Amino acid sequence: MNIFPKGARVCFIGDSITHNNLFLAHIVSYYREHFADSKVEFYNCGISGGTLNTTLACFDEDILPYDPTHAVIMIGINDSARWALPFVGEEKYTILKSSFEAYKENLKKLCDKLEDMGAKITLCTPTPYAEYIESDEPVLRGGSALLQAYADYIREFAKEMGYPVCDYHDYFVRVMQSENLYNPDYVHPTPHGQYHMAKCFLEFQGLDIGEEKALPEDVAKWHEIVGKLRNTIATEHFILNDDFTTTKQQRWDAIKDYLENEQTGPYVNYFKELSKQYQDIKPKQQENIQFVIDFMKNQ
Repeated sequence: MNIFPKGARVCFIGDSITHNNLFLAHIVSYYREHFADSKVEFYNCGISGGTLNTTLACFDEDILPYDPTHAVIMIGINDSARWALPFVGEEKYTILKSSFEAYKENLKKLCDKLEDMGAKITLCTPTPYAEYIESDEPVLRGGSALLQAYADYIREFAKEMGYPVCDYHDYFVRVMQSENLYNPDYVHPTPHGQYHMAKCFLEFQGLDIGEEKALPEDVAKWHEIVGKLRNTIATEHFILNDDFTTTKQQRWDAIKDYLENEQTGPYVNYFKELSKQYQDIKPKQQENIQFVIDFMKNQ
């Protein structure tokens, strides 16, 4: 793939790995340093815990307003239903098969919506499930093979549709032979791993990011504001179960109710923390959105 053309508006679409934003911040920093006159705008549309269902559900309010000329899609780790791997017997394979079929169907729907807008699509293979890193966290045996199947499908689908492919999966598998790129959960890249994602993507565009370094102060501020915006969307995703047809008041009430009532589940502390942040961040959402847009347009 060539570099993004002058004036491009690029949406990076994905799950928590994209939500993290650090790899995109490195890409933004590179473009601002080396292509200062290109006026390329980068927008993060990653949602922690999200699947293609999530992306499709909030498409009109989270992607459409940016009117992207280009879309970069990396999603699949949550669609894969990796949580079913410890199951035994027919139930496991029924879940895995139906999840894979739904993924294929929803990926086509997302690409069709983007093409209808005139956006040029780049697909990315999902980063691997790092099954064999040293960690005290419980491991899902078979997770590595599961994500390999999704990566293989992305390559096949991209070839069929004529889309370019940034192959994060292949890149990470090679780099992981000499260094750790992952947090102990086997899924999320460390800050160093996020740097390698940026390195992989820029190499895909024929560019060399150079040595890892801190973000410039202005990009670091943008990165912070983007994080607040993505946390707001992620909170609504988790608490509303992807029902983005609700009003602002209904969303506010649902999150308030969540905090006021006793909750259970493996991620309850994370959801509670997001919900507490939501009450501080949501009132400033339009202000934060405008900051992000102005930052990209006033380069």
